Amino acid sequence: MADQRLRGKVALVTGASSGNGRAIALRYAAEGAAVVCADIEPLPIAGGWEEPVPTHEAIAAAGGRAVWAPCDVTDGAQVAAAVATAVEAFGGLDACVANAGISPKAHPLRDEPWEDYKRVQSVNVDGVWWTCREASRLMVEQDRGGSIVTLASIAGITGVQTGNHYNMSKGAVVQLTRTLAIELAPHMITVNAICPGWVRTAMTRDMWDEPERLADLERRTPMARLGEVGDIAGAAFFLASDDARWLTGAILPVDGGYSTL
Repeated sequence: MADQRLRGKVALVTGASSGNGRAIALRYAAEGAAVVCADIEPLPIAGGWEEPVPTHEAIAAAGGRAVWAPCDVTDGAQVAAAVATAVEAFGGLDACVANAGISPKAHPLRDEPWEDYKRVQSVNVDGVWWTCREASRLMVEQDRGGSIVTLASIAGITGVQTGNHYNMSKGAVVQLTRTLAIELAPHMITVNAICPGWVRTAMTRDMWDEPERLADLERRTPMARLGEVGDIAGAAFFLASDDARWLTGAILPVDGGYSTL
């Protein structure tokens, strides 16, 4: 049973319906936080391993507190409304996880469709920008500190072949995290990035359906296994907890050692 170390806190998680975002929202709720589950749709996207139940309903069924906020992170007005939901439903905001992201098929740059590139930047960069902007505005106004966690990727710190569009977007998230950490430090708001490695989600489902590719990645991972969403949720919990209150600007790989090679 969780220690309820986030009791009394209010959290907003974007992309909360599926994958890492769902796992983070569930973990925060298990630790006592009230959670705003922000996403375009309440149900998990197809291709994952989740039960077909909205995240906020799963939290409520387990005795936690949560609401769903419809949110396309490329639309600043919807992001602002999701942040407002935290105030309206639970009285404020203490932790924000900018998790929503996409990863279309990778192509060599010479063949990469312009439409794919623009869509990735819109979701992965603009969406994180909007989320951090609106959350930080409220946190500074509240004057009670807080934590912002961005979801980057090892693709933002290494040269893994996940597409130029995707890698560029995650590199931008890393730099936004570092810059915003300095900006918000005087307000006692921490800003840190998690860089997941290969994690079992709907986004990487094609890899789990290719045994040879999966085995090759496992061989290349020092810890000899790939990630589960709970691995990412654990890191996100730590970064939102009081144990991380003097940790800011960190770019944290959670990848079984993959990025150290």
